[in-house]
Amino acid sequence: MAEKCLELKEIKKSFSKEETVYVNAAADGTPEDITVSDWLKNSASAGDLSDESDLKDIKNVKGDETFEQDGSNLTWNTEDKDIYYQGTTNKDLPVSMEIKYYLDGVQVSPSDLGGKSGHLKIEVNYTNNVKNKTKVGKKTTDVYAPFV
Repeated sequence: MAEKCLELKEIKKSFSKEETVYVNAAADGTPEDITVSDWLKNSASAGDLSDESDLKDIKNVKGDETFEQDGSNLTWNTEDKDIYYQGTTNKDLPVSMEIKYYLDGVQVSPSDLGGKSGHLKIEVNYTNNVKNKTKVGKKTTDVYAPFV
């Protein structure tokens, strides 16, 4: 009986995922294009890796390995390699920004700056959009995720 248990024992393949988000924004800070780059680190040299992603237009950017998609589930044929892929998203960003331009102390539109000279001041305001309700003592309050 012990031999059968050993034969049926499932060995889990391990991998880790690193994700970077790139945002192309308009002059006022409004996001225009959001590209997400994922790196699946195949430390166990697994033949196939399963990953979850809601990205659109997914493409492998550092190899010829292919994937099959079932909803948000991706199964990559890794050929025992790391996988680097990118896709796009329309999700809200955890941090938003607003950019204002001042020429000689007067706020101006970025489209009006071409060909002008003077003292330019650019003001960038960030807003942290990631918060959770947390109970602190007897009071429930919003706690924002830290960011740099």
